[in-house]
Amino acid sequence: MNTLLVSIPEEFYYVMFILILVGEFDYWGNPECKRLINKFDYIRIFLPTISVALLSNILRYNGLNGGLYQLIPPLVLYILIILTNDIFGDASCVKWMAKAFIFLMLGFISICLTEFIYLPFVLYSTGLDMTKINNDFRLYFGLSLPARVLQYSLLIYFVCRKRTILKGKIFKCVFSNTKLLFIISLFAVFNISFLILMVKAVIYDKALVSIPFTTRFIIIISIILFPITNILGFLMSSYHIKNMEEEAKKCATDKLERLYKDLENYTESGDYDNIMWKLNELGMGIKEISNSLSSGNSTVSNE
Repeated sequence: MNTLLVSIPEEFYYVMFILILVGEFDYWGNPECKRLINKFDYIRIFLPTISVALLSNILRYNGLNGGLYQLIPPLVLYILIILTNDIFGDASCVKWMAKAFIFLMLGFISICLTEFIYLPFVLYSTGLDMTKINNDFRLYFGLSLPARVLQYSLLIYFVCRKRTILKGKIFKCVFSNTKLLFIISLFAVFNISFLILMVKAVIYDKALVSIPFTTRFIIIISIILFPITNILGFLMSSYHIKNMEEEAKKCATDKLERLYKDLENYTESGDYDNIMWKLNELGMGIKEISNSLSSGNSTVSNE
């Protein structure tokens, strides 16, 4: 029952989160698309979902250490997603796998956060512990419902928009640069490690049980906001820097076009005295564009 009503819905969200964001359902945006999940999607969605749901319950009920239990199923899920998607032989295979791995980590963070929003408050206010919850299917299923509502609300948003976040400029600037791709991977690994430690301390060990409610509330909210703010901060900073580079290129290009038009006008009117001055300005404008393109090429070379 845990596999059927708790783990399968969670793994289904996980698989769809990764596949949607990596761009496998871009065809939803086509007017001809009548179904969200087609027959050719069944294997790549339901095989990883059901397999990992079974695996996670087998590991948990055989007493595997909590840290390993949290890490092994996502890695198996990632392997199955790669094997069930037709990416081998494609020139962008490695890039697709890198994106999928990053979204695997972001999906893991989203699952942890949707549960951490309410679970500590329930545990501390009722006196329950995770051992009792894991041994009582009704409690386990009931406490999973708020997280599922939050997770599937996010999926519904993706479906309604009929697009992926990858089409947004923020993610484009990150995925177009190998260095930024590596940095966001480090951010994701750091936040996953942080959340695993916090889940163990706050939820399993109940480290905040003797702290006043107000202080406990502030600590829990701070834990929730920490991964959100640092990841969004990195994405927004990357986008801002990229936007400034693009704006500098645009300004230099506009200046060059204006100088070219001035030269045409002076030539047509016979005002040759100003042409030498304009040629000097033209040379400075070309140099600005050359510098802008040089900085842009250093970014492109990292793709």
